[in-house]
Amino acid sequence: MNVSATFDIHSLVTTEIPPLPNAAMQVATLAQDVNAPARAIADAIGCDPALAARVLRVANSPLYATMRRITSLPMAVTALGNRAIYQLVIASITGETFRRKNRSPLEKALWEHSVAVALMAREISVTLGMRGSEEAFLCGLLHDIGKLLLIRYDELLYRQVMEGASTEQLLAREQETYGYTHAQIGALVSRRWDLPEEIAYTIYHHQSPGSVDQFIFMARVVNVADAMANVVGIGLRSMDAREAFESESARSLRLTEAQLKSLWEKTAASMAEMQRLLD
Repeated sequence: MNVSATFDIHSLVTTEIPPLPNAAMQVATLAQDVNAPARAIADAIGCDPALAARVLRVANSPLYATMRRITSLPMAVTALGNRAIYQLVIASITGETFRRKNRSPLEKALWEHSVAVALMAREISVTLGMRGSEEAFLCGLLHDIGKLLLIRYDELLYRQVMEGASTEQLLAREQETYGYTHAQIGALVSRRWDLPEEIAYTIYHHQSPGSVDQFIFMARVVNVADAMANVVGIGLRSMDAREAFESESARSLRLTEAQLKSLWEKTAASMAEMQRLLD
């Protein structure tokens, strides 16, 4: 079935992806400014009670363990740092986008996969000594948000598109059916939220990092993280372990099988806590 003639992706993105709330937009803007004082960021967070509660909860979670209990927003901003605050704001909005009443098992599985890829991408970036582990987390979290929109458009149709498809076949079927791939749609979501170019570019190319002419390392990191999540059964399709361990991206990043297994163990240990914080 070809629906591309009637498929309005821009309308779908606008309908299903709300703009960043004013408070979140202000926090995100301030958090990207290295000279922004912690008090200003804390005051902006305080304008959104739900976001404030989440920031305090994250600051006191095992994932961001500190030597003392965090009891105020300025303390939280200082403890976490601007970049982690920025990550948290966007991650919170992403979680709200995935979360809705009566979401299907497929949507739940996609959210679990997205969190796993985000955590694995962050672990990889830290191990490789890359700058921007927060960006790696967000790229992983958002890499399949295009699939979420296609599922919401017509879940039965998307199940048919996915059935038995390899990565290359899935992209080709998406293009033929909708006129867009899920990666292209995800990049549109990133632009709707005015996220950095690196994030939009990585989402767009995470399935084919070999064709990237910039931000190639981030695209490869997400590609490997995506593969590892699928290998362990956290995703919408299965993948053979050899395919992940011996992939072009893993070889390019010089990640060994032993390293990938170790990084996944760290990721798995953080999964439940991160889902609790974002749900």
